[in-house]
Amino acid sequence: MAANKAPLDEAIPDALGRKVRAARSRIGMTRRQLAAASGASERYLAHIEAGAGNPSMTVLLSIARALDMAPADLLPLSGQTSEYHVGAIEALRRLPPERMPALLDWIDGALGSIQGKGQRVVLLGLRGAGKSSLGAALAKRLEMPFFEMSKLVEESYGGDMSLLIDFGGQSSLRRHESEAWESLRLREEKAVIAAPGGIVADRALFDRVLATAHSIWLEATPEDHMARVMEQGDLRPMRRNPGAMADLKAILEARSPEYSRAEVRLNTSTQSFEATLELLVGHARSLLNSSNAI
Repeated sequence: MAANKAPLDEAIPDALGRKVRAARSRIGMTRRQLAAASGASERYLAHIEAGAGNPSMTVLLSIARALDMAPADLLPLSGQTSEYHVGAIEALRRLPPERMPALLDWIDGALGSIQGKGQRVVLLGLRGAGKSSLGAALAKRLEMPFFEMSKLVEESYGGDMSLLIDFGGQSSLRRHESEAWESLRLREEKAVIAAPGGIVADRALFDRVLATAHSIWLEATPEDHMARVMEQGDLRPMRRNPGAMADLKAILEARSPEYSRAEVRLNTSTQSFEATLELLVGHARSLLNSSNAI
């Protein structure tokens, strides 16, 4: 059975790329115009149209809307497609539009579970938890590349995160984060990744991250979070905001239930950096070894 799966898996992105190109050409829309209308970057659309991309269902929905198409009409069919695939696509066509996002979120989660976590480790937590410093050190110990999702988003967008939020809003930020994760997941089977602190605000993306990478929550006291951010030279949290600490505690309290969904929880405030790194390396290796045993 496994031998028959690869050709179909390889054919789907190629067929999807052809459908997107054809739909765009049919209405005379340039790739740049499609990027502006869908929220996906022009470079990512080029990957999709070349058959090298595998967009999440959320991104696919945005592209379909921009092309004024039913999302089901972008889903590729092949000669190997069973009656179940055909029936599912027909059901999608009949589904009321307002129920489509919930279904696509569920499909995203299901696909993530199927595709597996590979040898990827994602570090979660607020700014100041140590994701960048500990992540880089962990990657070196594991002999893996290290990535910060926020930097990948900025590279894709071509500007600072603040500009992206100012001009595109939170919805644009979430689309770029989803795109960055999918691109990284497809490109890197082994990696240590620092996720943005606010990734938990996008439930569909966060579900997908947890399904396609081993997760570790780096937590710290609110005082340590604040002190570490300011030690990095960022004084914005306290500038003209006497309630900054109260705000930070409220954010941490609100996000903790989502962060706690991680497979491992590691407090970075209770020991030195070196001791924390040793604990982190041990947790990561345990998670990766369990993945190899499956």
